[in-house]
Amino acid sequence: MPVIKYRTGSWGGKLIEAVEIERETDKCIWVNGSRMNKVSSYYKFHESWPEAKEYLLARAERALESARRSLQRAQDELGNIKGLKDKS
Repeated sequence: MPVIKYRTGSWGGKLIEAVEIERETDKCIWVNGSRMNKVSSYYKFHESWPEAKEYLLARAERALESARRSLQRAQDELGNIKGLKDKS
């Protein structure tokens, strides 16, 4: 019986892609005879589709929070610059 894992993070592909794997270890899987790490800087394999979706949601929420913090810092800097007074 084929084993299916769900890959997230492939560039230009689907957000969640079902992948049939041939075998696996703790850190690697084999797809079409090629060994792949379960986690890399480009993708991650998950046991189920809901787990993959939860991973993507958490990653997107972290990115959004980071963007909000960056926006707040930029707004603070703009306010400080606008508040500058010429003291010469």
